[in-house]
Amino acid sequence: MKLRKPAAVLAAALTLCAVAVGAGAPTAAASGTHQLVALCFAPLTRPHLEATVHVSAPLADQLVETTASYLGPCASYGESAPLGNGRLTAYSQAEHGIPTAVGLVFPARTLQGLPEDPPTDGKWCYDKDGNGSVDPMTECSNGYENALSLSTSFRNTVDSPLTYLLVNWNPHGHGPPLVYDLPHFDIHFYLNAESERLKIRTGPCGELVNCDDYQLGKNLPAPKYFPTDFEDLDAVAPAMGNHLIDRTGPEFHGQRFTHTFIYGVWNRDVTFYEPMVTHEWFSGLVDGSRDDACFPIKQPSAWQQSGWHPTEYCLRYRENRDELTASLEGFVRRTAS
Repeated sequence: MKLRKPAAVLAAALTLCAVAVGAGAPTAAASGTHQLVALCFAPLTRPHLEATVHVSAPLADQLVETTASYLGPCASYGESAPLGNGRLTAYSQAEHGIPTAVGLVFPARTLQGLPEDPPTDGKWCYDKDGNGSVDPMTECSNGYENALSLSTSFRNTVDSPLTYLLVNWNPHGHGPPLVYDLPHFDIHFYLNAESERLKIRTGPCGELVNCDDYQLGKNLPAPKYFPTDFEDLDAVAPAMGNHLIDRTGPEFHGQRFTHTFIYGVWNRDVTFYEPMVTHEWFSGLVDGSRDDACFPIKQPSAWQQSGWHPTEYCLRYRENRDELTASLEGFVRRTAS
């Protein structure tokens, strides 16, 4: 990491530390002509010592470059689980009850040492051919999964239907063939209870789902609750639900799959939002061949649950912390109708 203007940064850091321990955030008048932005200030040597401050945008950018700070209010961390050479952690950022980001954070080393064979962790298997054994290559689904609850503080103080993440690492990808068969992560942001998701059983239908449950997955919400470009391609999976896929995506038109967004549904309800991101894309963020970016989420015309809902998903590499994030952002308050 490149350090610039160490004396100026040290002075700014000392000022911010004073603010963090009770001196109070700078006022707009004190900031001159610069509009204040939220920053989670973290010292380079002790990045876990985080404190939310409000500074000018130029100073925020400088501190991100020279300390372990990151933009936005400090994160509230939920559950964490090991994967590869690192860990996956659910996080959220919110201020005054308004979310700015809900997502997944993990050190870049997580991309190394990931399991490859068999293609799943064996949690969701079914003896479809009835031969008395389960073929891990053809009779198991869902990759390597981890369910990660968002923090209690977020769930108790922010009016959002989002409750937890289900992160699936797919070393061989999944169907449709020649579309999503690259190694990638499925990052589900669930709007319904985990107990409901776990009721979706394995069986011989769909993507190894119980046939009665498959029919429930085929019960789609009213069209106003999901964007018109999203179609039912029979991607009903156990312990997940049905996946509505955007057939206008570039991966369906001759381009290599990089990332996309899916609406998840179950028995007439929208139950999850899902960015799918290739290992290749995340690796590109780390090596600099890809830039941090946010991508719009196509919006429905109505919502089943009131509260804060996202309008974009963002993929970033925090070089100063050597960590990646995949987040839902651009939250807008919606009213159920």
